[in-house]
Amino acid sequence: MDHEEGTELEKINKSDENGDVKNNYCDVDPRLPFRRQALVSMGSFMLSFSAGATGGISAIIIPQLLKDNHGRHNHYNMNMLSWVAAMSSLALLFGNMISGYLMERFGRRTSQIILSMFYISGWVIIGFAKNMFFMLLGRFITGFCQGWLGPLGPVFIGEISSPAYRGLFLAGLSLSIASGVFMSHLFGTFLHWSHASFLCALFPLSGCIVLYFAPESPSWLASKNEIEKCRTAFYWYRGRTPVMQNELDKMLVEHEKKKEVKPKLETLKENIKKPEFWKPLSIMIVFFIVTQLSGINVICAYTTNIMEVLIGNNKNTYAAMLATDVLRVVALISACILLRRIGRRPLAVFSGIFTTLSLITLAIYLYLVDKRIIRHISPTISLGLMAVYIVVSNLGISPLPWNMVGEVFATETKGLGSGISVMMTSIAFFGTVKTAPAMFDTIGHHGTYLFYGLSTLCGTIFLYFFLPETKGKTLLQIAEHFRNGNKSKEKSLKEDNNFV
Repeated sequence: MDHEEGTELEKINKSDENGDVKNNYCDVDPRLPFRRQALVSMGSFMLSFSAGATGGISAIIIPQLLKDNHGRHNHYNMNMLSWVAAMSSLALLFGNMISGYLMERFGRRTSQIILSMFYISGWVIIGFAKNMFFMLLGRFITGFCQGWLGPLGPVFIGEISSPAYRGLFLAGLSLSIASGVFMSHLFGTFLHWSHASFLCALFPLSGCIVLYFAPESPSWLASKNEIEKCRTAFYWYRGRTPVMQNELDKMLVEHEKKKEVKPKLETLKENIKKPEFWKPLSIMIVFFIVTQLSGINVICAYTTNIMEVLIGNNKNTYAAMLATDVLRVVALISACILLRRIGRRPLAVFSGIFTTLSLITLAIYLYLVDKRIIRHISPTISLGLMAVYIVVSNLGISPLPWNMVGEVFATETKGLGSGISVMMTSIAFFGTVKTAPAMFDTIGHHGTYLFYGLSTLCGTIFLYFFLPETKGKTLLQIAEHFRNGNKSKEKSLKEDNNFV
């Protein structure tokens, strides 16, 4: 059986090299697949808008809860309100736990539609919350959905998009998250947090409408042996060019090879022993933890408090917050462009190095101010260093793990691998966001940024040695790289010439 399947794959590769694939598969409009992939990806992007708003809304809620409409302090203290920021990150873990199962059981598209319903309910509960219990309940639900979406969105987009566009669309997820942070901050700057929450509910609603009319992931349909539906969905997303037809044929042969009837537990034990599972899993766990330890989400959760320290007073904090949000969005747009031209690995190393330098420099400056070596803090210098940090971190360290988690795992372990990876970032997310106020109080802002900078440095060294390049490669080629390592180098180069 294995020999026959290997022969079939060789025939497909040979027919592609010789140009024997019939040209009657060509689309009338070659731009149509891109437009369809972009349209359906927009549904996932809107859910990611909601994920960004989940992380960013606490920077609005906390200051408004600290003071009532008459300016009098109420009974909430900062320690209690830190749970408003941390509750969603705590719930991430539970969302991660079920994400892999649900995406394999119900499909990528259907899971996102169910997810959007929960997301809407969470925002509505926050909007109507009259006490801390319902506030934390709504934050838990939205955080749960954020964790649920974490592995689901990248997997879905990674499977429906062509290799040429996959990096762009996956980077669009991080751009959407940053845009969601900006929109939640913008709503909260001019509106009460309850009204801002209702507006945030429009993001998952619009995403649900788009996904309702979209086909399911072809790869998932193939794994469920729904071959005709798989072909229909694949042609709708990718078109009927010879290269795409060849990729479809290879995908179906790979799924046929794995269609042995075995107990699920036995199959799971076999899959987790494969290098194409544990190698990318190890890399992605470290990458996600490095992202959190760089302090990116701490900045989003406590933006107004951080800006007060960097400016030296509480004036213009909202303006500074919105300015950093705009910088974040611009940086992520640049990342989308650079990923198509440069690739993942160089951008990760570049971003890691300069994120480290910006954090350590900011820490040194704040230390000098704290020790009165520099008498007065200069908003130009402090905000400038923060701006550099926002830009360079969002060029690579922030978007790339979400980009690559949809690429690096083989289809049969994609749900498990992406779920575990995002689960680890959820734990790190909760830890960094919950402990940030205590770190600011005990070791100061300068000590906190120094810790984040040194953590980023260690992670960057790891990524330099172990992070592979996935730009322009099909999902099968990436799995082959982890399976055979350097032994498949010549084969991978040959396949790159065929597919890219």
